[in-house]
Amino acid sequence: MAAGMPAQPQQRRIVLPPHRVRAGRPWSVKAREWIRRNLFPSRNGTILTAVAVGIVGALLAGVIWFVFIDANWRVITDNRWLLFAGQFPREDAWRLWVGMAFVFGLIGLTYGTWSSLGRKDHLFVALAGAFVVFLMAHGGAALWSSLWFLGAVGVMYGAYYATVWMPRETSPQRTLQVRVVGGLLAAALPIALIILLAFGGGELRRLDGFVLNLVLAPVGIAGGLVIAIPLAIGRASSMKAISWTCTTYIEVVRGAPLLGWLFVALFILDDVMPGPLIVRAMAVMAVFTGAYMAESIRGALQALPRGQFEAAHSVGLTRLQALRLIILPQALRISIPPIVGQAIAIWKDTTLVTVILPLRELKGNADSAIAQFEFTPYRLEVYVFVALVFWAVAFMMSRISQRLERTLGVGER
Repeated sequence: MAAGMPAQPQQRRIVLPPHRVRAGRPWSVKAREWIRRNLFPSRNGTILTAVAVGIVGALLAGVIWFVFIDANWRVITDNRWLLFAGQFPREDAWRLWVGMAFVFGLIGLTYGTWSSLGRKDHLFVALAGAFVVFLMAHGGAALWSSLWFLGAVGVMYGAYYATVWMPRETSPQRTLQVRVVGGLLAAALPIALIILLAFGGGELRRLDGFVLNLVLAPVGIAGGLVIAIPLAIGRASSMKAISWTCTTYIEVVRGAPLLGWLFVALFILDDVMPGPLIVRAMAVMAVFTGAYMAESIRGALQALPRGQFEAAHSVGLTRLQALRLIILPQALRISIPPIVGQAIAIWKDTTLVTVILPLRELKGNADSAIAQFEFTPYRLEVYVFVALVFWAVAFMMSRISQRLERTLGVGER
C-alpha cells in the first residue's frame, strides 16, 4: 500500500444459504388430495357428492341413450338446408360459405390481436366442428359442405396464427394492426351483407333460416349499442330538455315487450319505412336493444368517481374530450357484463320474428321440418337441435365476454 493512503476496509463476502425448493408432488398425489378436499371433506360432503353423482349419472345416461339410440336425426340431416338457409337459392350457396369464411377469419384476427386461444377454446372448436361435420356429412348430405366448413375453420386459425406472433408493445406496427382489425370489425356486417346480396345475389327477403338469425342479431346488437351511447349520455345530461327526451324514449321503449314493437314494424312502420320487412325488423330490434343498453351504460357513468371528471378538467380537457377520452371508455369497460347479457337476450329473441312477422328463421323452419308427414313424430329431436344451436352461440358470446373482461381488468382497481 502506498505511503499516506488510508487503509481500505476489507469487503466481507456474504454467502446466502441455498434456496430450498419444494419437490414436485406426483400427479396422482395431487389428484387424491383434490378429491379428498373437494368431494369427500366430511360425512355430509360425501353424502352430497354421492347424491350429485347419482343425479348427474342418470341425466348423462338419459342423454346418451336419447342421442345415440332412441333419437332419429334424419329429420335434421334431411332438412339441413331448410334449417340453415331456408329459401336461399342453392346455386348461391357459395355466398354463405364465403361469408362464413370471412366471419371466421375476422374472429381469428380479433383473438390474435387482443387475446389468445386457450386449451378450452381449442377443445370447444374441435367439439363444435366435429358436430357440424357430422351433421353435414351424415344422411347423404353433400361432402362439399363439410369441406367448405373445414376451410372456414382453417381460415380462422390461419388468421389467428398470422397475428398472434406480432408484438403487443406500442409501436407503429401495433397501431396499424389494431386500426386495420378494428376497421374490419366495424365494417363486418356491411361486408357480410355485400357478400350475401351484392353482384346479382338478390334481395334481403331471400335471407332465411339460421342465416336470418345470424343477420338480425348482429344488427340489433351493433345498432343498439350505437343508439345506447348517446341515449345514456343524454339522460345523464344536466340540460333538462335533452335528459327528459332521452328518458322518455327509454321508458316508452322499455315499457312494451319486443312482440309489441314487432307488431309496430308489421303494421305501422310500413308507411314510414317502405321497403323489405327485414329492414323494419332490424330497426325495431336495434331500437329495442338500445333502450336497455342505454340504462346499463348510464349506470356505469354514475358509478365512476367524481374525481375522474375533475381530473380531466384539471389537465385542460374540454367536456367533450373528457367524455371521449376518459369517461366513456371507463363506462363501457364497466358495463361489458350487462351489455353482453342483453346481447345474448336479443340473440334468443330473434326467434320472435317468426311469431309475428312472415319471416322464417331457424325456429320457424324447424316447425316447417316437423310439419312434414314422415317427420311429425320427431318433434323433440328438432327442438333439441335448435336449443343446442342457440346455446352454442350464446356460450361463445359469453366466453368472448369473459375473455374481454379479463383482458380489460373488469372488476379490478
